[in-house]
Amino acid sequence: MRHLALLLFLLTIACTQSHRELRSDFSPREREILSRSRALIGRAYFTTVVTRGRDGIMRARVMEPFAPDSAWVIWLATNDRSRKVAELRHNPQMTLHYFDRSSPGYVSLYGKAFLVNDSTAKARIWRPGLEKFYPGRRHYLLIRFEPERLEMIDVGAGLPGDSTTWSPYIVRLRR
Repeated sequence: MRHLALLLFLLTIACTQSHRELRSDFSPREREILSRSRALIGRAYFTTVVTRGRDGIMRARVMEPFAPDSAWVIWLATNDRSRKVAELRHNPQMTLHYFDRSSPGYVSLYGKAFLVNDSTAKARIWRPGLEKFYPGRRHYLLIRFEPERLEMIDVGAGLPGDSTTWSPYIVRLRR
């Protein structure tokens, strides 16, 4: 019983750790990449969310995220009983991948997910149409995603990546 109490205490500390702030020293080129990335994300709309299961298998699913805020925090709504929630409790590392077929181009974001079950945040982060998935807002849980690294290619915007290695443009978002 004491071990369970200690484990719950440590999990509480881990879940309430401070969030890392967005860098403020982006170069002009990085600011351009971030601006073009926001535009691509808006065109793509849906994202593929990738988590790692306890068995080590990477799992992907398409989700409808909220747009990134000014600090590049992205919110997602999910069912508190979903497989992704269990995976994120075990390993909070997550990837979001947006693809815009019309460009073609993509933005991949790598970072950490925080599960948020706060009623004030859940009231604020809501959109019409979610009630069909969460009647009475039961089992409604938020994922707060804080990307640390952004990778992008946007051929239509003249940002095709490295011509030799095909490497994307990379921006480190947080220290």
